[in-house]
Amino acid sequence: MNFIIGLMFVLVAIGAIAGIVRGMSAAALPSKFVSLNPLAGKSRSEIEAVVGPPNGISSTVGGKVLCQWMAGGYHIALIFDGREQESRCEGVTHEVSV
Repeated sequence: MNFIIGLMFVLVAIGAIAGIVRGMSAAALPSKFVSLNPLAGKSRSEIEAVVGPPNGISSTVGGKVLCQWMAGGYHIALIFDGREQESRCEGVTHEVSV
């Protein structure tokens, strides 16, 4: 019985630590994007080197690609001129911070 209680305590502690770490990374994401300004003209690989890979990638009209990053209440979407890592950012399509 003590083992089960101890295991439950460890699992709760791990969950709390993971939540804190996720919160810190969510708070850091907007400032990472600010450090890259201006975004337009930068390659996707340059941007990902600072902010990490996008949470979502969608193809759009004309071979363009929409990449989206989300963390906590922050969401930013950038449009790129192609699918390759060296494609260039054409700008921010939307950015939301709650």
